[in-house]
Amino acid sequence: MNLRLGRFGLQEGTAAVAVAALISGVFSLDVSATYARGNLCYAATAAGALLSVLLLGLLPKAMGPEADLGESFRLALGPLLGPVVTLPLILGLLLAAVLPLFRFLLAMERYIFVDADYVPLALYLLPVLLLLVTRGMECVARMAKLLALPAAFALGALLLLAGPAFRLYHLYPLFSPGFGAFCRQTGEALFRFLPGGLALIAVGRGCQGKKFVASGVRRGLLLGGAGATMVQLGLGLTFFGPDMAPMSAPVYCMTMAARQDRLGLRLDVLVLFLWVMAGLAAAGFYLYAAALLLCRLTGGEDIRPVGALMGLLAVSLALLFNFDASVLQAVLRAVYARGSWLLLSPLLFLLLGRALTGRRP
Repeated sequence: MNLRLGRFGLQEGTAAVAVAALISGVFSLDVSATYARGNLCYAATAAGALLSVLLLGLLPKAMGPEADLGESFRLALGPLLGPVVTLPLILGLLLAAVLPLFRFLLAMERYIFVDADYVPLALYLLPVLLLLVTRGMECVARMAKLLALPAAFALGALLLLAGPAFRLYHLYPLFSPGFGAFCRQTGEALFRFLPGGLALIAVGRGCQGKKFVASGVRRGLLLGGAGATMVQLGLGLTFFGPDMAPMSAPVYCMTMAARQDRLGLRLDVLVLFLWVMAGLAAAGFYLYAAALLLCRLTGGEDIRPVGALMGLLAVSLALLFNFDASVLQAVLRAVYARGSWLLLSPLLFLLLGRALTGRRP
């Protein structure tokens, strides 16, 4: 078999989840719908990250001793239902990789390579993504560990550049447009944080035991969720919510909000490309986990063609979503609003199957 799972430790697993949670928490949301009537996103982001930690804390206990998510579905739900329930999880991980890539292409075309075509920009991202996925999980995990510090620098530089533009009154009225919107946005935030934890659980055999998997999920989601919450709070302090709704990339606009000198002119571009590098590591993490689940499902013994197919499909979908077609935009809005169910449904089925069968790890 050539699944290229490799071996990695707690630090690498934590870094992979943290980078994925940070990138998804910042770049995988529907900007126009989220900010159109106010700014609750910082509170919903924190609540979504904490809720994801609580939900995924139950999952390792429902798995077998080898910490294999695909095998756990088969044992808990049977040889027929188990693979069927795994398919939405694979699709959810694929879409979790697509959404940040879509936002990065949009930001680079609008603010860096003005009037450039999306296809050449995507062709710069594709080889890196394919290399990460086909080299295997150990490569992805170590790359995430290497990029954890640059991602933290990008976060700090972002807040530093926008700091002079922070105004407390931008957050008012507090908790507008209401508790119902807060609950809805918290549910949507699950789609941004569950994939990172589920991806680490899916590759748990390479992480030296269930204890390290559970610890890596918890620490990574808390670190990445805290970073994403800081970015969303910084956005709320920089702009009024309705002012952000028309922006294609509010995070990049945040770096330009108070830019006055030549240093800021250089740093905002550097910060964006640090985000892109971290985003490629996060997408590689999601896509490898999805490819591994698909290999387990189909009995495949070589992950490289499956991983390459996943990478090509992710970049193709990111390109498609950049086209201004009503059908594609409707699909994109549905993914933002209800994508969390692609991940919650398999999780609930697994927990229910374990409870009904009475099987213990």
